[in-house]
Parts: sequence; C-alpha cells; structure tokens
Amino acid sequence: MVGCLAVLLFVAVVGEFLIMPVWMYDLMAAQTPPQRLDSGETAVLVLASLLTALVIVWSSGRRRPGRSAELLAYAVLLVGLCVVVALWLRQRMDTGNWSLEAAIESLAAGATALVFRRLLRRSERGRPLPGEIWLALVPFRERDEEARHYCVVVGRGLRHVKVLQITSQNKDDRRDHVRIPRDGWAVNSRKDAHWMEIGLPPRRVPYRNFLKDRPQGPCPKATWRQIRARRYTPVRRAVLEGTRRVRSRITGPGVERT
Repeated sequence: MVGCLAVLLFVAVVGEFLIMPVWMYDLMAAQTPPQRLDSGETAVLVLASLLTALVIVWSSGRRRPGRSAELLAYAVLLVGLCVVVALWLRQRMDTGNWSLEAAIESLAAGATALVFRRLLRRSERGRPLPGEIWLALVPFRERDEEARHYCVVVGRGLRHVKVLQITSQNKDDRRDHVRIPRDGWAVNSRKDAHWMEIGLPPRRVPYRNFLKDRPQGPCPKATWRQIRARRYTPVRRAVLEGTRRVRSRITGPGVERT
C-alpha cells in the first residue's frame, strides 16, 4: 500500500513538472482579476519541463557518448506528448474546479512519462547502438573469416552494424590504430592495453554475430571524439586526390601554375 502511494505521488510530481506551463496558465487565469504569464515566465516554465523530461529520458537509456541530440529530441517529444494528453483531458472534463482538473492532468502526464520511459528502455534491449562496445564475431578484412573481438559500434543498418574492431595485439607501429582506454568496458581485463582501428572503413557485422544481449560498456569519450574527428578522413583524402588529378589533367605537367 505504501509503495503504491509512493508511486502515485511520484507520478503526480513528475507530471506536474512536465506540464507546468499548462496548469500555471490556468492558475494565473483563475486569479481575480485574471493574470497572464509574460514571455520570460513562460520560458522559465518551459525550461523546467524540458529539464524534467531530460532527466527522465537520460535515466531510461544506456550510457554512451554522442547521446546529446537524441536526448534532447526525446525530451521535446515527451513534453509534447504530455501537453497533448493534458489538453485532451481538459476538453473531456468540465468540473469547474481548475485545481482538480490540474491534478488529474498531472497524474495523466506522469503516467505518460512512465510508459514513455519503459518503451525507451525496451527499445534498447539487445540492440547495439552507436557509441557502445560489444563482443561479436567480426569479419577479417583480408579473408572471408570471422573472429571474436570487442568492437565499437559507429553505425546501424537494417541487417548489419558498422563497427571498428578492438584488438589486444600491439599496434603502436600502425598509424591506423590508436590505444583505447579500458575505462568503463574492460576494467577486469587481464590485458594491459587495447588498440582500436581508426581512419579505416567500418566493418559490417550482422546482428546475429553479436555474442551477448547487452554491451560491454560505453566507448570512452576521448576515443569517441577521435572516431568522430577521423571518421571521414578516407573520404576527404579521396576527394582531395581526385581534385589533384583533375587539376593535373587541365594544366598539364609542363604548365606552370600561378
């Protein structure tokens, strides 16, 4: 019984923050004489609702770098859904008591947030997502074989995932590999160091080749920044080389460029 009351109170408080601009508008309108919110006050209320939604969305997903844009999009969607539910209920109710209607709207918004959070958690179950490290059967580049490797997910497709392979073999003499910290994903590893390929086209791993139903951990933020910075290096190099070839054809080898 106490647990149900605690959940009900939590839902009501969360819902109240999510639709704060809605019920605050009604509260001001119920004053004598009626009052109106100015633009600054409205902005503060909207910001409070967005921050509440951000906390809910952030707590519903796995930790991984590069989630900022996704979190903001889901937070805006959650606030929008809660406001739509609250306004729909307002049209259905005609009690003449704005405080009772606000309480019901807050409960409905809180329940919407709980369902939204559960759906987000379920949508990530067993799914490799960009910014995560997973154990999978990763194909070799030079032959048609596969081997167990940890890998960083950098993209998703309908039938496969794009990854960058991690190895425990020393690659300090390779320019296309960088050391990857063990923070957050290989804390208990017996290996002193790991290396990740970088600046190379990602390997394609079918979904069936992933050997676990959950990630090993998030990719370290410093490594993810390196991936983002060098991901399109081969494309840029190819474009630059193509431009140089075109210029050489136009000018010719014996023509002096000015």
